[in-house]
Amino acid sequence: MTHHRQSSTTLELLVALLVLLAGLAALALPVTPARAQAEAPLLMEGRNSLYQRVLSRPAAVLRAEPGDRAALVEPFVAPFTIYYVFERRSAGGADWVRVGSSVRGPSQGWMRADEVIDWRQTMVVAFTNPAGRERLLFFRDHDELVDVLNDENVAAIAGELRRGAVDGSLPPDSPVISIEPAEHVDINEQFYVLPILEAERVWLASGYTTRLLEVASVPLNADPLNQGTPSAEDLLRDFRVGIVFVIDTTSSMGPYIDRTREAVRRIYQQIEGSPVADRVSFGLVGFRDNISAVPELEYDTRVFAPLTPSASGRTLLAQLDQIRPATISSLGFDEDALAGVVAAVRMPEWNDYDGRYVVLITDAGPRQASDPLSTTGFGPAQVNALAVDNGIALYTMHLLTPQGEGDHDYASAAYMELSRWRNAGSLYHPVPLGAVNVFGQSVDSLTRQIIGQIQDAMAGRLTEVAPEPPNELEAQTSLVGRAMQLAYLGRERGAQAPDVFRAWTTDRSFEDPRQASLQVRLLITKNELSDLSDVLRVIVEAGQANRLSPEDFFGQLQSAVANLARDPNRLVDPNFDNLGDLMGEYLRDLPYRSLILDLDEQTWLSMGPGRQLEILDNLEALLHLYEAYHDQPDLWIPLYEGAPEGEHVFPISIDALP
Repeated sequence: MTHHRQSSTTLELLVALLVLLAGLAALALPVTPARAQAEAPLLMEGRNSLYQRVLSRPAAVLRAEPGDRAALVEPFVAPFTIYYVFERRSAGGADWVRVGSSVRGPSQGWMRADEVIDWRQTMVVAFTNPAGRERLLFFRDHDELVDVLNDENVAAIAGELRRGAVDGSLPPDSPVISIEPAEHVDINEQFYVLPILEAERVWLASGYTTRLLEVASVPLNADPLNQGTPSAEDLLRDFRVGIVFVIDTTSSMGPYIDRTREAVRRIYQQIEGSPVADRVSFGLVGFRDNISAVPELEYDTRVFAPLTPSASGRTLLAQLDQIRPATISSLGFDEDALAGVVAAVRMPEWNDYDGRYVVLITDAGPRQASDPLSTTGFGPAQVNALAVDNGIALYTMHLLTPQGEGDHDYASAAYMELSRWRNAGSLYHPVPLGAVNVFGQSVDSLTRQIIGQIQDAMAGRLTEVAPEPPNELEAQTSLVGRAMQLAYLGRERGAQAPDVFRAWTTDRSFEDPRQASLQVRLLITKNELSDLSDVLRVIVEAGQANRLSPEDFFGQLQSAVANLARDPNRLVDPNFDNLGDLMGEYLRDLPYRSLILDLDEQTWLSMGPGRQLEILDNLEALLHLYEAYHDQPDLWIPLYEGAPEGEHVFPISIDALP
């Protein structure tokens, strides 16, 4: 990224951040042996568990003692390195901070206070994929941003500013100082820090709300796309795609299993012997229902064909031929569909693919998270979060057969939630009456478009988003495909960054406030997630034990929390007023609230049993999601070399918090 009129014409932001943070562990600082392990960071004012943190600026150095003439411990500190503050002192006419990477110490040295940025909350933002929306602008001033957002010609003004930012023609007094990169980098694939320094929610003149964010960022000296890195055309030719079908294999699904098999066979016949065949792999997962209820079903989920890059088309088709519908009915109409999706999402082979698609095919609704026959304990929202965090687009082909008419409303709502995908909306596609021919056309169209995206990539071009596609499925699939290509290019590119600036921006699109441009995330440690899980478990258990006597819920919760508070490693207040008091100060201080965090005894008792059960079910599903996050090592990032596992971090979405 560049400052206009001060460096090159193109402003690129995120790529630089990735380069800095991807190598953060390698840039770890040596430990000063004179400091003892027992020291603790300074607490934030008025807080009992939140420690002071800072981010290093470019050109920051680490010294053995406060003072510009003190010996250097480290002559170059990577920008945006995160430190805890152990001491503040004035020396030589300047303010200094003693810092260290670990909350447990030891400290590592001293930095000038003007070489760091105070970071009150460990909140970061992640760019949503820019496919289907315009690039985000960064403003030097809060009020100038608000003026543009409230102007009735906001789209035209933003467009003009964007063109100037891209071609370097912005005047020196322009309110815009930076622009989002053209390519996308998935924060879960390549970690970067774009820290939030201030945040506020405002109403716009248009009637929409938006969150205004002050962020710290890194501009580039020059255009990273012209610094000897591989061209987009060359990179795209290596783009690979994985498609996993998750098929309901219960007794009613025979015709659809046959038609899916036919669709995959057609694709392989079309691409056999061509270069495209080496760029796409198919996988297949079958699901039925919990065999503890009906053992004759043989399996709940079964991977019939893993995503194997070297597997031939004939091998896959032979595996497809093994799939047969069950000969016995399951218990009730709903099936354990989410277990099948989770099995697909957790396939280890996804790391070999750049475009990632899961296609669920079923005529029944999924078992709810609270259903005793659910083998995952997840709800649709939690499975969606797992898929999105792994870069997977999840389609649902829902067969609206007459036999399931009474289940359609519930199943449709659940699958729409399951298949949400960023700004493309929900990738849920119902098939009226379960018509086999309509279903077959949809599967053919989907796979044909994905193959087309591979062909586009091999030709060195991005997939175009058609301005007037013939149907919603094609519109969404072209948008998803382009987004995955942009994410792939973002992963493959990088550049260096010399300086830091602060800027204001918005988390919504200038042209369409319904579209998210940024996603707010919390940088949570593994220890913090474990503590949050323990608290949720106590809440859920107390709630379930008192479902018939809700007036006793808070009393039993008080006793359970008192037991947690006896652990000296936990800062839990047994004299809490609401559930938010139990979940850590790092949640209480975030610039967002939820019903759960503000839930007190009076509000709980005013609710009906149905609403109370809904809240408990949601918390239990979140608990299962946190367990899945905890057990997925690829999600956790050490911020310095040798960081203990409990201090590894994960940028969890605000939407995944209680």
